Amino acid sequence: MQPQLLRALSGFARTLVGDFIWLKSRYADEISQGEELDTRVFAEITSAQITLDPHFTNPVRYAASYLASIPKKPELALELLEMSQSFNPDRFDLLMSEALVRIGYDVPNSSDRLLDIAKRVEVLPDKSKLVGRMKMDDWMINMIAYVRTQEGKQELIEADLVDLLKQTENPARRELIEDELRRVRAGLVD
Repeated sequence: MQPQLLRALSGFARTLVGDFIWLKSRYADEISQGEELDTRVFAEITSAQITLDPHFTNPVRYAASYLASIPKKPELALELLEMSQSFNPDRFDLLMSEALVRIGYDVPNSSDRLLDIAKRVEVLPDKSKLVGRMKMDDWMINMIAYVRTQEGKQELIEADLVDLLKQTENPARRELIEDELRRVRAGLVD
């Protein structure tokens, strides 16, 4: 399947074709294939769906979660999430999905990317950064510190917080970041 060609040929109906591919993907997913699932084919189908209907993000988030957790292929999950983000650069759900895969599956050298995600999340409207009642930009600050520490880069935590402080104009957010910065400078971060 050549998704770019299919996108060009389907014109304005490309989202409909993308939805059709997503519906038909059940013949090649883990439910129908079980242990014989070819993860590369599964990723290619999801990639085609992203190309045809990039704003329908449920399939990519599902595929990324599945690929990272069951077959233990977080790198393939990140490829799909990054592809989807190329069409949707400010989608909070895609940014958080990537952060969760990087943190939950110990993807090496993720701290710089997590800082980039935190910067992108920081400038999003507050109403779009909620999961339940938890503001995820606050959570990101803690996760960056955690990942930097795990990677042996604790000296970079202070620089990351200073960088985040420059990104926000919200007084409450600035206060939270400044408090964390004081803790880091006092050596209170593990």
